[in-house]
Amino acid sequence: MKRILVGVDGSAEAKAAAEFAAGQLQPGGQLVLAYFVHPPVVEEPMAMGPAAQQLRDYGKGLLRELAARCVRPGVAVETALRDGAPAAGLADLAAEIDADLVVVGHRGLGAVQRFFIGSVAERLIRLSAKPVLVYR
Repeated sequence: MKRILVGVDGSAEAKAAAEFAAGQLQPGGQLVLAYFVHPPVVEEPMAMGPAAQQLRDYGKGLLRELAARCVRPGVAVETALRDGAPAAGLADLAAEIDADLVVVGHRGLGAVQRFFIGSVAERLIRLSAKPVLVYR
């Protein structure tokens, strides 16, 4: 594999998935870490509010931390901070960068939690034209 895209959200599972993905790349490969800012619905206007800015700041720090943790000899590590829903955003970004694989962590949500808040991994699997690996 030459290019792996990893969706991160700050969870321990996502961090483990990023490190796993970095280890799968050979020298000359590229790891792209992506964080999506999906602000709360209650904020007006969504793109300019303080909660969205806090999420952007958090995402920037998280991406810096993970980029440093995922350094491997000969592997380029890039980051992407984007606005929007994570599953659709990851599917679009994977196509845009022609990723060989999309990786996300598995949080182990129960059926009730998935019903109310959904699962990024489940939606990504349905939306992505690229292969998806859900790391446990």
